[in-house]
Amino acid sequence: MTILCNNAGANFRVSFDDQTEEMWHTVMTIGLTGGFLGIKAAVPAMRRAGGGAIVNMGSLASTRSGGGSPAYGASKAGIVGLTTQSAAKPYASDGIRCNMVSLGHVDTPFIRQDNAHSPNDWPTTIDNPDNYQRRLDATPLGRLQIPEDIAKAFLFLASDAASMITRVNLKVDGGAGI
Repeated sequence: MTILCNNAGANFRVSFDDQTEEMWHTVMTIGLTGGFLGIKAAVPAMRRAGGGAIVNMGSLASTRSGGGSPAYGASKAGIVGLTTQSAAKPYASDGIRCNMVSLGHVDTPFIRQDNAHSPNDWPTTIDNPDNYQRRLDATPLGRLQIPEDIAKAFLFLASDAASMITRVNLKVDGGAGI
């Protein structure tokens, strides 16, 4: 089976007033345009293979406002539209399933370290005990997700066990979206 996993993102955790156009374009280019281009590149091979699975990375921000920035929220909401509205139906007849996984607070460098694509300072890093606790308190199942939690959801949606699942936004957020 041919599988595409669109798992790229960027975020600048600033207010609407502080979001620059350059930040906006960076987040949208990596998160939304990257997903679009990934689908465009993978679909011909999936058609030749007789089908495939596309699994895009969403976020709590895909369906509700929260931390991050205007660009991050718009990018992740755009992934919902790209996956469930724009790609799922037209590619279903080719045997291509299009789904997404929306994650909550995952303990990764994206929210822990200071990176060019996801800058963090003391107020935003989960190395800050107050920020870590705030995120933990917002997760009813009592722990932050780890990459393996998200990988299992991606693997399921890409597998034959999900052969009749398309157009789904699977939320793997420990209940943080409640």
